[in-house]
Amino acid sequence: MQTSQDIEAALTKRAALAGVAVMVLTTVHHAIGAVVYSTPWRLHIALLSVPTIAVILGALAVHRRRAGAPAGRAAFAVLAAALALVPIAWIGAYEGVYNHVLKDALYFLAPGSPAFVRLFPPSVYEVPDSALFEITGVLQVVPAWVAAAALARRLRVDRPRTASPGGAVAAGSPQRMGSSR
Repeated sequence: MQTSQDIEAALTKRAALAGVAVMVLTTVHHAIGAVVYSTPWRLHIALLSVPTIAVILGALAVHRRRAGAPAGRAAFAVLAAALALVPIAWIGAYEGVYNHVLKDALYFLAPGSPAFVRLFPPSVYEVPDSALFEITGVLQVVPAWVAAAALARRLRVDRPRTASPGGAVAAGSPQRMGSSR
């Protein structure tokens, strides 16, 4: 039977690797956009992706080696913050959901609508005319969702166990979630 430490380690690793996948996919996506739209400035994303991947993998390595120590807990805090801010919020939610899922939905479901023009002005946004660019943009949401779900679950598992009056284990505790301690 898996221990809560095993579950925490697996969820941490899943969140970190999904975060790395977001950054790799967004780099590929922006490289495609740079070529398709002759906008080499899109390659700037590598200046964000490479350091973000380094922080995620570095924090994961320190956390795995020193999980119970203060350094391991600090590394997890850095990892969680990096994941939440960059691959989940910035790339997954803003770039993936807003810039691609919402844009594509409005474009195909309400072409030429005032909402589309207001939310996605032509001076800033490309009209969805490259399937490869749009598909890779939408796909950024998938690993971002995996990272967010794993991180959220990891944070729930990490909460200290509490007992309610009468001795029942409180909701959200590892005991309640099927792990043993």
